[in-house]
Amino acid sequence: MKAEPGADRGRLLLFAVMAAAACAIVYELIIAAVSSYLLGNTVHQFSITIGLFMFSMGVGSFLSKYIESRILDRFILVEAALGLIGGVSSSLLFAAYVYLESETAYAAAMYALILVIGALVGLEIPLLTRLMRERASLQDALAKALAFDYIGALAGAVAFPYLLLKSLGLIQSGFVVGLFNVVIGGAVLAQRWKEAETRRLLAVCLAGSAAALGFLTVKADAVYASLEGRLYASRIAASVRSPYQRAVVTREAGPRLSPDKSEPPPYAATAKRGDDLRLFIDGQIQFSSVDEYRYHEALVHPAMSLAKRRARVLILGGGDGLAVREVLKYPDVEQITLVDIDSTIVEMCRNNPEIAALNERSLDHPKLRIVYEDAFKFVEKTAEQFDAAIIDLPDPNHESLAKLYSVEFYRILRSRLTDGGTVATQSASPFFSRAAFWCIHRSMEAAGYASTLAYHLEVPSMGNWGFNLGAAQPASPDEIQLSVPTLYLTEASLSAMFAFGKDVAEIDANPNTLMKPILIHYYDDPRWAYY
Repeated sequence: MKAEPGADRGRLLLFAVMAAAACAIVYELIIAAVSSYLLGNTVHQFSITIGLFMFSMGVGSFLSKYIESRILDRFILVEAALGLIGGVSSSLLFAAYVYLESETAYAAAMYALILVIGALVGLEIPLLTRLMRERASLQDALAKALAFDYIGALAGAVAFPYLLLKSLGLIQSGFVVGLFNVVIGGAVLAQRWKEAETRRLLAVCLAGSAAALGFLTVKADAVYASLEGRLYASRIAASVRSPYQRAVVTREAGPRLSPDKSEPPPYAATAKRGDDLRLFIDGQIQFSSVDEYRYHEALVHPAMSLAKRRARVLILGGGDGLAVREVLKYPDVEQITLVDIDSTIVEMCRNNPEIAALNERSLDHPKLRIVYEDAFKFVEKTAEQFDAAIIDLPDPNHESLAKLYSVEFYRILRSRLTDGGTVATQSASPFFSRAAFWCIHRSMEAAGYASTLAYHLEVPSMGNWGFNLGAAQPASPDEIQLSVPTLYLTEASLSAMFAFGKDVAEIDANPNTLMKPILIHYYDDPRWAYY
């Protein structure tokens, strides 16, 4: 038995409701994810995006009451516009960030996109509900529309992290979802061709949007490469995307640095000169080959010197192998446990010949054990004891990282240290994020270490950079003695690291806890604009 034409129309409209909701939630997630990637502070970006999106949807729903005729035509036109604007939203945001070079201008572009996309999404359901009323009561049409709208929202929310982001990335996901939006509009137009009053104009609009999005889908890698190249302002030598983050290796071509490890590399005072290899994770610099030895020597050697024993060392993060390289300078080290959540990054740094040369193939050393796990979970559940712990994690610019700079985390880590154990953590910049640096210091103090020492130094590619050291026993900077070869550290420079000038000196800051992750707000410092 053939289905009645009205039944087919009803099913297509219900599918359109579900598809529209799925596309809408994906646009929302894409905008929030791009903003988190570029600006950090995930909770802030998602909160602003969701709140403004809901508001603009309300505006769109309100405006729908002024549409009194050509309901079908207006719905299809909305789909064409929404597919195109929503589809290019991620690439437009990346372009705004790299070309406008202003976070304020970026925020204005983001808010404008959210308002436009949200208003168009807000028009969809009222228009579809009115189309469904042609063969159903208002009560029935509204109930079905809302039910399928919620189902579609769930489908989009699940598809984004597990399918779209994983397989296509942010740029191409936008193009594909936008194309899907346009196809839905095209299917409704094809089924109700004779009812549309401006059918040819609508067909042209849909075809134009589909052609543009189809072309961009095919060229998505080229679009992203162009924007990414502009973002890093250097030749991209390699890039990988993992389920957790994106890593980019750039290279500034120039005369090769001296391979003589007994002397500091030339041009160390100016990071952009020489043969500069850099690693970025989610847009944040992790190291520059010109001066990384300064950072890693400062991170590793004070803690290793103050530790009463050095047989078992824990490194959290540090998947580039550079902290491992420094720890391996101590002959009494028997085992190093490297805990990193992202095997993709570690494998890149193990297999990239230039990074492997820089870390002296430390990631293949027989003393090294690598555990791919979240650092918090590892520290929480392990029963192992360590003589020293080195924390080389990215800056705490979102919640998943902020927990690794919390009082609770430092307290658990303290219980995993031997009696004479020490822990050192990178702590962002006391100049660019002064309150965040001293918040980390306060958090380590609150965790119950016998001594907590703050120190900093100049790393040309990163600026004034800070660290905090916690010891299970009373400790003083005067006790630190260098017993291994270094390229930067001397007895005099060690002492200088623990002195702070007026503009980076200690200020009042609250400890960072799991229930009150205030560190993220401290980290969001306007001084980063000068970074």
